[in-house]
This record gives sequence, C-alpha cells and structure tokens, in this order.
Amino acid sequence: MHTIVRTALMAVGLCAAQGVQATPWSEFAQQALTSLEALPEIQAQQAELALSNLAVDTANQALYNPGLSLDVENLGASSAKEEVTLGLSQSIDWSDKRGYRTRVAQLAALQAQAQYRQSRNLALARLLSGWVSLSQAQTLAGYASEQKQRTLEMLTLAERMVQVGELAPLDRQLITLELARVGSDHADALQALAQAKAQVRLAGGNPQLALPAWSASISLPSTEVTPQLPALKGNYQKVLAARAALDLARTQGKADPTLSIGAKTDGDDSSLQLGVSVPLNVRNRYQGEIAQANQAILVAESQFLSDARTLEITLESLSERYQAVSDNYVSWQQLTRDSLQSSQKLMQTLWQGGEMPTSQYLQSQQQLADTRAVGAELAAEQSTLWIEMMAQRGELEAWLTDQAQAQ
Repeated sequence: MHTIVRTALMAVGLCAAQGVQATPWSEFAQQALTSLEALPEIQAQQAELALSNLAVDTANQALYNPGLSLDVENLGASSAKEEVTLGLSQSIDWSDKRGYRTRVAQLAALQAQAQYRQSRNLALARLLSGWVSLSQAQTLAGYASEQKQRTLEMLTLAERMVQVGELAPLDRQLITLELARVGSDHADALQALAQAKAQVRLAGGNPQLALPAWSASISLPSTEVTPQLPALKGNYQKVLAARAALDLARTQGKADPTLSIGAKTDGDDSSLQLGVSVPLNVRNRYQGEIAQANQAILVAESQFLSDARTLEITLESLSERYQAVSDNYVSWQQLTRDSLQSSQKLMQTLWQGGEMPTSQYLQSQQQLADTRAVGAELAAEQSTLWIEMMAQRGELEAWLTDQAQAQ
C-alpha cells in the first residue's frame, strides 16, 4: 500500500479508536506553534539569537577612533616662549579588517539562527510525540476500561448462572480472579495516561487538545542529505565562518597606517605638521593566528562531514523502521478488520451457551485485548517515526506552519 494511504489510515484509526472529535489541523497546528513560543527554553534561545545579531552590529562599527593630542614645550629659560602643538591622528583600515570582522559575525549569526531553528524542530518533535503518546495512552485506557466493565458484567451473569446450576462455582472463581487482574491492568493504564498527560504539559502542550487525523497529502520524508538541508545549515554556516575567520586572520598581519596632522606655534611663528606611521609586524607576524584559523577550518569541515554521515544513517534507519512498522500495521488492519468485533460476540454467545469453557473464554478475551493494544501501539509508533524523521531533517516546523495556514 502506498505510504500516503498507510499514514492516513494510521491516524484515522487512532482517532476512531479514541472516540474523540479531532481538532482541525489548522487550529491544532496554530496552538502547537503558540505552545512552542511559550516554552522557556525557546525564549532563552531567542535571547541568545538576539545576542548574536547584536554582535553583527558591533563588528560593523569603525575599527579605529581618531586621536587628539596637545603638546606644550618650554625650553626652560624664563624668557623662552612656549611652543604649543595641536595634532589629530587617524589610523586607516587599509586591509578592510572591519569588513572581514563583519562577515565572520554575520556567518556566526546565521549559524546561531540555523541552530535555533533546529532546536525548535526538536522541541516540536517532543511536543507532537507527546500528543501521540497521549493518544495511545487514551486508547489503551479505553480498552482496559471496556475489558474491566465486560469482566464485571460477566461476573454478574456468572453469579446468576451459578445459582441456577448452569455454571460451576470454580468458573465463577476464575472470573473473579480475572476481574482482579483486569482491574490491575486498568489501574496501570490510568497511570500511563496520567504520565502521558504530564509529558505533554512538560513539552508545553495542552492535554485537552485532541490530535487530529493526518492529512492525506502526508508522505514519508526523503533520506537525501545535502548541505542546504535545514538540519545541516548550522554546521555548513560554521564551515563558512571558519573560512572567513582565516581571511580575517590574514588581514590581521597587514599593517594599517596612521595619518596625523598638527599645527605648531610659539606665539610668533606657526607651522603645519604632517605625519605617517606604519607598525612593523616583525616580532609578531600573526602566523600563529593563521595556523589556528586553518586548523579551525579542518575541524569545522570534519564535524560537518561527520554530522552529515550520522544524519544520513539516522534517516535511513528511521525510514526502514517506518516501513517495517507501516507494513505490520497495514497487515494488522487487514487481519482484524472484521474479526475483532465478531469474535467478541461469538465467544460470548458460546460461553453463555456452555459450548466454551470459562478458562478458554477468558484466555481468548485476553488475546483479543492484546491484539487491539498491538494496533494502537503500531499506529503510535508509525506516527512517532514520521515526526522524528521530519525533525531530524529540520522540516517539521515548516510543515506544521503550512498546516496552520491551510484553510
């Protein structure tokens, strides 16, 4: 079956099992994005992003300020006149260090922005996965409640059957023990439900918000990895920033001249002075900074290649797992489409008619409950794998934004 159909069936099955009215995707996506903005960790990262943007403005400021000097000279004789010199000097950014510094800061800001976007994707993945887990917990809790209620009704019926001699007291005892067991299962399911609600709240979501059915246009994300993939943009910008830092290090070794102009007077005579000074980069030729910048490029490139390789392997693994779960879920749907409900009614009829032993009936009931739970688990696992793939690629927020804007 095509992946789109599998995904749509999976989500529709989830909501149908819950018996809830799914929230429209546009409304759900809007609330999910709003919840994301309210997370303290996201707000802290927004502040860090603003800090990196301020660093760009700082780097773009002038590198040198002008200098003003005033010299007063007296030769020491009481009748000597004082010589006053007023000067103004300005160093020139001859090699455009300011431009290179700005470029490095801009790339660092782009890197921070890409990392921030990926952090948002991962936070959304935790949020959506929390809702998926909550939907699964609600489904399983519903199954456990139904099984407990069914066993309780069975025990009530067994009491009457024992009184009229249609059922042995030992069978009633077996049903009583089964009620104790399913009661424990129901309590465990309620605990899992409470924990799932807490996880949604911790991720910033509202447990009262129902997970919608997936759109029929949803398909399995690609496993292709490129430098422009949102998840790798931060690493790629880091490589570009390292290369720009090498250019900056090279310019640091270039001397910038300082121009000066001054006026000198002793009261009678005045003169104009012009001067040029150039630092001699003899003792420090900035070779250490250049070597360090070169090494930083190697580190950034190696890290990028390593992260790209890890991401590619991760996506391929998630895709294979998704395919396996999807195939199993479709097979489960085909095998149980008509058998779950009909088997339940048939077994109950056979047991009441005395044609099925109580122990076999109870065992079959547990098998049916386990089968229904498997379907819910497969559906939830399939959703979680799709969400994880989208988050790993860095495309989950963009997809959710499209859903929020859809009419």
